[in-house]
Amino acid sequence: MAEVASAIPGSGNLGIARDGAEHVYFHSGSEATYRKVSEKASGFTTIPTIDLTDLDGTAAQRKAIADDIYKACHECGFFYVKNHGIPQEIVVETFQLLKNFFALDLDSKMDAHVQKNPAIRGYEPMLETKLDPRTQGDIKEAFTMGDCVIEPEQDYVGRTGKQRPAHITQPQNIWPEKAPWWRDGLYKYYHHVFPLAMKLVQIFALAFGMEETAFDKHFQFPITGMRPLYYPPTPVTEDAASVGLGAHADFSWLTLVLQGENVPALEVLNPDGIWVDAPPIPGTLVCNVGQYLERQTNGLFPATVHRVRNKTGQERYSLPFFLTMDPDVELDVLDCCVEQGEVPSYERINVGDLYIRRVLPARKKHPTSIKYRDVPQDQWSYRMLLS
Repeated sequence: MAEVASAIPGSGNLGIARDGAEHVYFHSGSEATYRKVSEKASGFTTIPTIDLTDLDGTAAQRKAIADDIYKACHECGFFYVKNHGIPQEIVVETFQLLKNFFALDLDSKMDAHVQKNPAIRGYEPMLETKLDPRTQGDIKEAFTMGDCVIEPEQDYVGRTGKQRPAHITQPQNIWPEKAPWWRDGLYKYYHHVFPLAMKLVQIFALAFGMEETAFDKHFQFPITGMRPLYYPPTPVTEDAASVGLGAHADFSWLTLVLQGENVPALEVLNPDGIWVDAPPIPGTLVCNVGQYLERQTNGLFPATVHRVRNKTGQERYSLPFFLTMDPDVELDVLDCCVEQGEVPSYERINVGDLYIRRVLPARKKHPTSIKYRDVPQDQWSYRMLLS
């Protein structure tokens, strides 16, 4: 059953509009967006916690979890999960792995720089990204790995029963040559979080009153991403410049985040324009709806805006795992999420096509973005990341 974790509403990053009202800024898709701060709060002020102890239990137990997740996603778009099955020793080992990697000298990390990889994977140094244009850039270091049909750790043939696509001839990930332990360590965590995510896919199917395997055909070899993050110590202020990661909504289907303990920084924007704390809770992951799931549910599950802001002055590590459907899936609004006679708010769209339209604008300096900058967006395709 779900329980409510304590969280404290936050503020900051506010602007004053011409009408005198306060607005909060965030990044949505590839556009800047502002939300008016309500004078009378009515949205969520806490993030629920859902117990996954019975994730492999009876049909009734799994349906109970599904109902809790439906409520959390509809009302908040965020939820914690506890008793998720990832051993604590793996969590401890993974955070030590992140500390060891980001402590490497810059040359060793730049060996796997994101601009050396067509799929926009690899290491990103400080200020490489900029989700909030009012800042000098996101105050963080990052590394991205994701789905790759070539890497044996992901067992494409075993998962899909198909031979590797002939047009993919190079690995989609890039790894630092001087730190082979980095790849080994990340895959050790991946082999725990990926199966958990796939179990949650089936729980979501149950939440919509469908057979629990209804979505399996859309997740045979899904778009995935693991993104280790390091936020250095920074002054504690309410100013936008102190934001480690600018306000945004994820362009995933579902995100599962492992937060470093004792360093609160994640904040979630509620419908009233108020920032709500999502502090780390030992033994949990924090999960959130992405833009694909928002589209699939016709907006019933919001892809809630969130940001990372240093509130302690301490360094922080986190590890989000992003899950999205297979790139060739044609995504449509679920029938159960549309009232009789209602016109869906979202049109049918190819998953890979939408993905590329979100990734490239966010990495304008990347060689892949530069290569295709004169190509109209309606001609972009997921294959552009595979060559």
